[in-house]
Amino acid sequence: MTPQATEDSKENLNVLNAPPDGGMRAWLIVAAIFGINMAQGGYLVAWGTFQAFYQTSILRDKGPSTIAWIGSIQYALDGIPGLLAGRLLDAGYFRIIFIASCVASTLANFTIPECHQYYQFFLAQSILYGLGAGFLYTPCLGLISHWFSKKRPLVFAIVTVGSGVGGAIYPVMFRRLEPRIGFQWTMRVFAFYQTLCFLFGYVVLRPRINKAETALRLFDFNGVVRSPPYIFYVFATFLAFMALFTPLTFMTIKAEHIGISSDLSFYLVAIVNASTIPGRLICGLLARKYGALNLTFIATCCSVAFILAWAFVTDPLTYIIMSVCYGILSGAFLGIFLVPVVQMGDVHDSGRRTGLQLTILSIGALIGPPISGAIQMNNGFGLVGVYAGEYSIFIFTFLPSEPGIKLQQQRWLLPVFL
Repeated sequence: MTPQATEDSKENLNVLNAPPDGGMRAWLIVAAIFGINMAQGGYLVAWGTFQAFYQTSILRDKGPSTIAWIGSIQYALDGIPGLLAGRLLDAGYFRIIFIASCVASTLANFTIPECHQYYQFFLAQSILYGLGAGFLYTPCLGLISHWFSKKRPLVFAIVTVGSGVGGAIYPVMFRRLEPRIGFQWTMRVFAFYQTLCFLFGYVVLRPRINKAETALRLFDFNGVVRSPPYIFYVFATFLAFMALFTPLTFMTIKAEHIGISSDLSFYLVAIVNASTIPGRLICGLLARKYGALNLTFIATCCSVAFILAWAFVTDPLTYIIMSVCYGILSGAFLGIFLVPVVQMGDVHDSGRRTGLQLTILSIGALIGPPISGAIQMNNGFGLVGVYAGEYSIFIFTFLPSEPGIKLQQQRWLLPVFL
């Protein structure tokens, strides 16, 4: 075969492998991922509800920093397996990962109601559920690259709205159900609901590309470590994850500290999670025109700045307004922060890039809230805001750097920042 014929055959193969960017099957995939994100992602971002409940009831003998480790490790495990899970997706093992993850999450859901000691909650809610969520999250997001190209930023935003919706629903359900049917049956209701979402996903979710065309090595980082834009972008988002989840963890506790009633403060987690929805959707709609990376940096820096102000607010009304603003801006970041990484390479290798990023970011989510809890316990909320807000300075220093200029040259970052 001549070189020209080989090139033509490769071109034809690329056309055939191009994502359809729509159709019934593709949008059913979106619906299923949205449902799983609502059930599982919403459960994770509603941790502030559990933090407040555990501190005042089952685990009241433990300090806020100790309890925060349950939530932070749970959330970190949502990303730590990302590299392995992403590579398994690239290798064509999506169905196996999906089934194993759903079984682990379901088992954890029905185990949590039987827990009474700290170590039991840690093992069930933090480790088992976190691992189940982690091995499910990255492959599900990776499927979007199989089915969408031009509409990818919007679709990423749509499916991440699910966690905002779930994060608004879970605190309300908990507040309504727990006094009536008790903690155990409330958790079982959550478990049955999540199981239904898993079953829908099992029926619908299928990868369009079953296996990468080339042999895969699990920990082959050659492509990414030689890309300064990728490294610096992941580092900047890592700093953002160090700060972003502090308010969600301590939202209810801070509200009660400044005099907001326990009834209203308990719903603040739901209000903030609901406020992330417009941020996610608006960013998804604007990303195609203005660039996902541009909007990611704007949203990150603004939300971290709001965290700094949030920690010093003492007026209840101002606190609620600031919390909603934080929700909108953090939602804008969470809706599209993966899109630039997906755009930095080929769709067949998207699992590795997104998986490695999520693995690194999860470390920030792991250590951020416990550090905030330790600072709050010893120094109050003011220094918590300083600790979280300082990361915006580091993020801004990235923009005029050499990798930032390279991102601009590749049309991922608008020159207005440079």
